[in-house]
Amino acid sequence: MDLALAVSFAISIALWGLWLLKARSNLPPSPWGLPLIGHLHLLAGMPPHKALQRMANKYGPIISLRLGMIPTVVISSPELAKEVFTTHDLNFASRPYMVFGEYFSYSSVGLVSSPHGKLWRNTRKLCTTELFTAQRIDSFSWVRREELSRALEGILKAHGNDKPVEVRKVASVFAFNITSRIVMSKRYFGDENVDADAMEFKELNDNVLELTINPCLSNLVPWYLRWLDWQIPRYKRIHAKQDKFLQKIVDEHKETTRKCKDFLDIMLDFFGAGTQGETYVKANLMEMLIGGTDTTSTASEWLMAVLMHDPRVMAKLREELDRVVRNTRMVQESDLPKLEYLQLVLKETLRRYPPGAIIMPHISSQASNVGGFHVPKGTTLLVNSWAIGMDPAVWENPTQFHPERFLGSSIDVKGQNFELLPFGSGRRKCPGMAMGLRAVELLVANLIHGFDWSFVPGTTPSMEDVFRSAIQLKTPLQAMASPRFPKDVYINQTSHL
Repeated sequence: MDLALAVSFAISIALWGLWLLKARSNLPPSPWGLPLIGHLHLLAGMPPHKALQRMANKYGPIISLRLGMIPTVVISSPELAKEVFTTHDLNFASRPYMVFGEYFSYSSVGLVSSPHGKLWRNTRKLCTTELFTAQRIDSFSWVRREELSRALEGILKAHGNDKPVEVRKVASVFAFNITSRIVMSKRYFGDENVDADAMEFKELNDNVLELTINPCLSNLVPWYLRWLDWQIPRYKRIHAKQDKFLQKIVDEHKETTRKCKDFLDIMLDFFGAGTQGETYVKANLMEMLIGGTDTTSTASEWLMAVLMHDPRVMAKLREELDRVVRNTRMVQESDLPKLEYLQLVLKETLRRYPPGAIIMPHISSQASNVGGFHVPKGTTLLVNSWAIGMDPAVWENPTQFHPERFLGSSIDVKGQNFELLPFGSGRRKCPGMAMGLRAVELLVANLIHGFDWSFVPGTTPSMEDVFRSAIQLKTPLQAMASPRFPKDVYINQTSHL
């Protein structure tokens, strides 16, 4: 009996070993890696989205890598993106460990950084019902009107002083103020005045984003080796300053009574005003301020840059604006659905220059089969949306900027068409996509309708990109703006936008 048991046990172990060997041998194709650093050396010397595209061109649309000691699978085709975001969406619905979540999102309890589970589901439900519905987005139109009015006044002032407009700064202030006013009823960046705390917080956020994208030891090793990360003291210092700013905002809200609640009030009611509840509130507040500013400002700057570099597209968009809006007023939100060519230009810009070149990482909660290959449990998933947008098998002449390619096409950016995924797809796609797009469309439509734009004399800015928190122009766009209409069109009518 004992012998039979021993034999059965030995056979079971052997079969399990054979299965494991077969599974491991069926991993996606992989380049040769190095001890400890894995394939990190293959990402050196160029932006990661381009380095990963180069590997995909050689090894195929699904590749297996080790980023340090972290097993990773990279997807670079719409077919495989569709598979992971539909068939395997639940399996890849969680997040891997990220320094961003640990130190800057309060141990990953915000909507963006939190693992899939009850907290994430409750937070998503709160945000989708109280902040990101079409009705709620429409209800914030007055905030966008006021911030647009101030942006236009600032551009007129730059023209009067014969100074160039810093497009990134205009878009960033516009986006940050909209987000802060919607979420917590406070405007930080004024026309002349800049709140000192807000400026410090913005600088802290820039540091957070820098640390998020830079290779750091904590993101590349198992949990038991993270203590070796020499940057941990810096993470903690930045987080302490960040927490001081956020706690001040929370305390101010707890002390005031307003009849019309903003989203911060709603979060405090939902999560509770205790220490744990406030932690959840601060994590989501931080993620909203960063996410609501960074993507919107980056997309707006790219739109302006591609239009200035392409006179044909600029002229065609200008003709549409003059026909739909005319020259007696600025662009209203009600005009946006009528601006069909603007929608084509926006789609083409997001295809060619998606802010989220590599969709925020996912992690597999169970082993699965993707594209015929074995993906083990605990594998980080990266989807290279930039590479999909630049794939000649998917897009004709992908390096050419040609908005007309979307004429008669049902492809949009909402995550249902896997050829175009600037905001991700599935359960974890960008929750604020619709709100961000509304701000981008309104700002850029008015900049093009209201002003003639030219490069600063003696300069022709390049379109070279750099990978930061998003794909950004390496050299921020500065341009000269000349008003197209009498001054009263900008000043008297922006209040009626």
